[in-house]
Amino acid sequence: MKNIQALFFFLIISVNLNAQNIREAKIFVPPVTGIGSTEEIAYFYRQLTHEIIAQSHTFVRLKASSDFMLIGIIKPLTCYHDHSTICPAYPHQHKEYTDSIEKVFHLELIKTSTNKVIGEQYIVYSSYEVKLMDMISTLVYNLLSGIPDIITVDDSRRKWFFAGVYGMWIPRIYTGENDEHESVFLLNFGLGIETEIHFLNFMAINIGLQFSQDWIVLSSAENADHRDIILEIPLALKFVFKPGKFYLLEPYAGVSYNFSMMHVAEPSRYSWFTGLEFGMHAGPGFITIDPRFSMDILTSKLGSITNSQLEYSRSTIQISLGYKFGLLQKNKTKDY
Repeated sequence: MKNIQALFFFLIISVNLNAQNIREAKIFVPPVTGIGSTEEIAYFYRQLTHEIIAQSHTFVRLKASSDFMLIGIIKPLTCYHDHSTICPAYPHQHKEYTDSIEKVFHLELIKTSTNKVIGEQYIVYSSYEVKLMDMISTLVYNLLSGIPDIITVDDSRRKWFFAGVYGMWIPRIYTGENDEHESVFLLNFGLGIETEIHFLNFMAINIGLQFSQDWIVLSSAENADHRDIILEIPLALKFVFKPGKFYLLEPYAGVSYNFSMMHVAEPSRYSWFTGLEFGMHAGPGFITIDPRFSMDILTSKLGSITNSQLEYSRSTIQISLGYKFGLLQKNKTKDY
């Protein structure tokens, strides 16, 4: 028994690990600011982006898709050490600062989600024409070397298709002509399979196959009861809600096509139904609980092999427990 329990927990852990991805941190570089010519500012920006890629990190062009930012600022050396000195921000307005002075290229690493400064580095130079590539490479390495890999979990709800299986408890109420001879079939169980197409993020089409029993009781007949196997093909339109990170909530309504497998009964060809499916993330898919109410649109009756002219209507309460999983991940938001 202990070995079985250990195997069970190992499988659960393995499934959860398979749902996780490890990726490099995404780095965003806004335009370099401060004093300096247009060519000088462009040089530092170009070197920063080059070093991020060369050092096997992920460079992105949108702040919103980044994990961290590298902020570069060029300041006069005197301004850098004396905070009371006014530091020009726009080189075209303060050209006297851009020529023949020592400058500081200051680089900050900032966490995008909190705007918190993680680290700072700087270099002093007098002319960017002197090769600074090695120094810039060292700055970027010092700041990014301590960044951990990002562990992400794919959102299993963002799929194009879902497929599932489920078991059902299906209490049925049979009502005879003129609302007489009502009978209830409580111990009714069934099985079903389903597939969904999530053509919009908030809407899906669901179609399935499910098998259940019909049990019609005639208190006034010699053959008191008649049993049949019913094939139902439900087609539903679902609204998809995704509360939290691990749940699905899908109210729906639809129509079911019904067919007798044994020809004992002639069920109403069509039934309407409405329900609410609740899904909870587990492993690669979702455990689902689905309460549903259904009612025949047309009149049902016993088949010709029963030699009975009895007509009746059916109302059904269906409670399903199942598991479904998604296929084909929807495209993620681009980083550029």
